[in-house]
Formats: sequence, structure tokens, C-alpha cells
Amino acid sequence: MRRPSLLQKTFRHPLRLQEILRVLIRAGLSDWVLMLRLDRTFPWIRRFIKEEAPIDQAEKNRWVMLRETLEQLGPTFVKFGQIVSNRSDLLPAELVSELTGLQDDVPPVPLAAAREVVEAEFGKPLEEVFPWFDAEPIASASIAQVHRASLRNGDEVAVKIQRPGIENTIRTDTEILMYLATLLERYVPNMRLFHPTGLVEEFRKSITAELDFAQELRNIRKFKNLFAEDKRVRIPNPFRAYSTRRVLTMQYIRGTKLAEVQHDATGRFNKRRIARLGADVILEQIFLHGFFHADPHPGNILVADGDVICFLDFGITGRLRPQQRSYLIESMLGAVNHDANRVAKAMIGICERSPRGLDFEALEERVSDVLDEYLEVTFGELDLNQFFDDLIKIVVRFGIRLPSSLMLVTKTLVAIEGVGLNLRPDFNIMEVYRPFTRKLYLNRLRPEELGREGSQLAGDYAGLLQNLPKDTRELFQLVKSGRMQMNFNLGGLEPLRRTLDDVSYRLVLGIVLGSLMVSSAMIVQAGIPPYVFNVPLIGVVGFGAAGLIGFGFIISLVVNMWRR
Repeated sequence: MRRPSLLQKTFRHPLRLQEILRVLIRAGLSDWVLMLRLDRTFPWIRRFIKEEAPIDQAEKNRWVMLRETLEQLGPTFVKFGQIVSNRSDLLPAELVSELTGLQDDVPPVPLAAAREVVEAEFGKPLEEVFPWFDAEPIASASIAQVHRASLRNGDEVAVKIQRPGIENTIRTDTEILMYLATLLERYVPNMRLFHPTGLVEEFRKSITAELDFAQELRNIRKFKNLFAEDKRVRIPNPFRAYSTRRVLTMQYIRGTKLAEVQHDATGRFNKRRIARLGADVILEQIFLHGFFHADPHPGNILVADGDVICFLDFGITGRLRPQQRSYLIESMLGAVNHDANRVAKAMIGICERSPRGLDFEALEERVSDVLDEYLEVTFGELDLNQFFDDLIKIVVRFGIRLPSSLMLVTKTLVAIEGVGLNLRPDFNIMEVYRPFTRKLYLNRLRPEELGREGSQLAGDYAGLLQNLPKDTRELFQLVKSGRMQMNFNLGGLEPLRRTLDDVSYRLVLGIVLGSLMVSSAMIVQAGIPPYVFNVPLIGVVGFGAAGLIGFGFIISLVVNMWRR
């Protein structure tokens, strides 16, 4: 059965697409709509542009207008803007700055709608699942809202309930986004550099994972295992029996929201300790575990008694493969130790593809300039966001494509630095980085870590040996068929080549000169006719030619000696 094309999929939702286009036109972005040639599909567009009352947008930046439009278009577009704001290696800095300001605050759905979702998921009345259920949500976002409740055994829980119909809404809007991205790549060649369809596909994967609460439950369990013995951190217990794909039930943790701690003036919180502790825990997640909370804003963090950090909302997480983590650690150690060569090699190692003809010395020099500019300043003057931004600009300039997971790392580090600065204006994350490097060194010396690296190295060599016979056979086949070509390019040999040419020229000239003189002498001695003044003519001509050549050779030598 033939699958429907992207255009056919999009036009299953013509009303939603037209609604989006009307919003874009009203926002003053009609030139973008025409640029995508959508007026050919919808003839009403040009009439609507003429009829729509002009809006005074003269004072507004185009990226500001785009951010406001995304907020108006609803949760899918807000989420899309938030996720692609991680790709500062692809998008203009001004656009990224605007996208990071997107707001996800939405009014909660009524209790009846939340009840409908719970009863549909469990197949029984709400009261049978949760004997007590608070009608007022304690948190509300575009995808879900959270209610306090209790289980039959009396355990107090937080129940995260997906908004009714949000999955269909996001699926529809994502198909429309892909259609618009395809048009953008087709009709605006310059935009292909930003790979719009790739950004939409990246968003689709991320939002699909966030919509699956079963995946979030697995994330919680993994964090719970990673920090089971860490008294500084508390992760809520998930309840699998009371969780489904659209409902997630977890332990209700009492504590103070980090946003409230930031504004607390009573002195009951050690803000300096909380800031450093939160940053240290995030660094451990990234560099030691390769699995991290990728949305650590104040609304997702609680502070319990004893300044214990409690993470909430595990829908957005980041993952690093072991090799990516190794390169990331190398870049961090290189930055802290001001080793530009180490940082540059790590940047190349972690990239998705190695650019051809990369000038490594130039890359190392630019990295060194950035390290000089930022890492020699006092702690209070370091701007981590600008530091990462400048490094990413270098990456873009040299054609290095970084994986999205690494961009998520940089955004997470900048976010946690922002949290620390809100707690303590004198906070600087480099004060946490430097002692944390000792943990990295010690972690590498752990037996299990050495065993993992040794196992990985052994696997690499085993794979090399396994493929060696096949690769060798293919090499010999190329040689036998004459299809193998080897090109050598040795630099620095040009002066030697010129010297050899000069020597060869003079040697040949000397041989020719000597031959002329000897043959001419033999002809004169033998008296071979014709004669001129009783002297053989051929011999005279030979001696004359030898004289001219010799005279020219002497002049050439004198000129070369003078030039030197």
C-alpha cells in the first residue's frame, strides 16, 4: 500500500494550516508566507494580506515577532522554539536569544477533563484509583498538569496527567511544521544551511519521548538508581502500578520551590551551598553518568530540609554515549588547564562528521584565543553563556557539526549557572568546575572505569583483527585490477628540485661543449674538406659554436653568483 506523501498528510489538516498562515500574516510575517509560495496553494492569501489592517511593527525586531507568533500558535510551536533554541550552532544568536524567552504557562484544564483521562487510562472511576484527589492542580504546563492525591495505603502522591487531545494536536502541528520546513529548503536555498527539516525531525523525536510518560517513569527509576546512595539528592519514588502512557504517579515530596528560595530573605537557606551543590550534581550527571536532567529551571527543583536538592519533571533528559562523554571530559579538562590543543582535538572527536581540509593549527589558535579571553579573568567576570557562544561560533566557522546532545549539555550548564547566580550574585560555576576535575581524574582510576575502557579498547582491537583478512583481500584485489592509485605530496622539496634542475642543465651543457671541442679538433686534425683558408670549415664552425656556448655559460655563472 502506497504511503501518503507529506503534502497529502498536511492537507488532512487544511483548517489548522490556514489558521497558522492567518496568524503569521497578522503578525506582520506575510513576506515569509509569500516566500514559501503558499499563495499558489491558497489563493485567498493575497486577498487576505490586502484586506488585513496593517499593524505597526516598525519598532519590532523580526525575531521578536517570530517569538510572539510561536506563543500565539500554541504549545507545539512553543515547545518547538524551546527545543531548537538548543541549536545555537545552526541558528542566529539573536533568534536563539528570543527563543529562550518562550513562555510555557497555560491555564489548567478543568477537573472533569483530568478525570476523563484518568478513567480512560485505568478503566475505573477516579475515586477507585485515588481515594483523595485535589481538584486544584499544583502545576500546569502545555503538555500536562500535576495534582496532589493519595493512594489506598495512605501514601501521598503527585499525579501528572496529560492534557486531553494534546497528542493529536502536537502530531498535527508537527506534520505541518515538516511541510513548512520542506518548502523552506526548496524555495530558500540559504536556509538549507540550517537544515530546517532536520530540526523538525529532532523536535519530533524529543516531543514524542516527552509525551510518553512510561519513558519518563523509566527516567525517574534510572536517576533513582544513580543517586540511591547520595544523601545530597532526592529523587521521588515512581509508582508503576499507578502509571500509564498518559498518567504518571510519583511520590509527593515536601519542600520549598527553588524560585521561592531565591527570593527568601530570612536566612534559613544556605544559598551558597545550594548553588554549588546543584551545579556539582548536574556536572556529575553529565560527566560521570552521561545521563542528565536537561531542564533544571527553578520550577523543576525543590529544596528539602537539610538543603537537599530534589529534582522534578524528568520528561526532558539528555544522554551521552561513552565516547561522547570521554571527548567532553577531555574538552573540560583541557579548558580548565588552558590546553587549547586538547580542547581542539576533543571538539573534532565529538563532531558528527569530520570536515575535509580542516586547518587544525588555525582551529587550535582560535580556541586558545577564547581560553585566553575567558579563563584568565576573575571568577566574578566570567560569562559562561558567552564563553560557550564563542566556542560554538568557532565550530560553525570551521564547518564542524556538533550533535544535538552536546548542544543540550551547553544549555543545561548555562541554565544551572543562571540558577546559581539567582541564588548568589557572586556565584561562579568555575569555582565548581576546578574541584570537580579532581573527581573526573579519580573516577578514571576506579577499577570499573578502567575495566570499561579496557573492554572498549579490546573490543576495538578485536574488531580490527576480525576485519583485517577481509580488508587485506580487498586491498590486493584493487592492486591486481589496477584500480588502486597512490598519490604522494611531499612538501618542502621545491628548493631541492630547482637545485637538481640547475645541476642537470649545467652537466648537459658541459658535455655538449666538450663534445663540440673534441669533434672539431678531430675534424681539423684529419683535414676533412671543405676548406676555408686551408682550414676545414666544419671544424671552424664547431670551434665557434663551442666558444659562444662557453661564453654564455660563463656569463650565466657570474649572474647567478651576483644574485646570491
